[in-house]
Amino acid sequence: MSEQIFNIKKQGNYFVAFDKTHKTVTYGRINIKTGKFTGDTRCMIELHNHWEKEVNEKEQAFYDEVLFQIKVDIAEGDLTALDELLRLIPRQNLEAYLPEKPKQ
Repeated sequence: MSEQIFNIKKQGNYFVAFDKTHKTVTYGRINIKTGKFTGDTRCMIELHNHWEKEVNEKEQAFYDEVLFQIKVDIAEGDLTALDELLRLIPRQNLEAYLPEKPKQ
């Protein structure tokens, strides 16, 4: 793995890449919510990797934890919470989840 050549700090809704030596010169930024990058392409990979680690990996870990709890509840025969969660999902999304019915 190559050595990081930028300091990356959170500023508002962005992760911002600063020059390691001059600490005030910014090269680019990536939006925390959307992942949209703007700036000098020399820092794009480092910013994307930082964003991936700080945002996506943490979010995925959260969903994995929820999924684990759903599996525990199902194994114990408790579908109450799952039923409540399903009711929050729009019907069209649930219908898309179901297998297609054969045409007659």
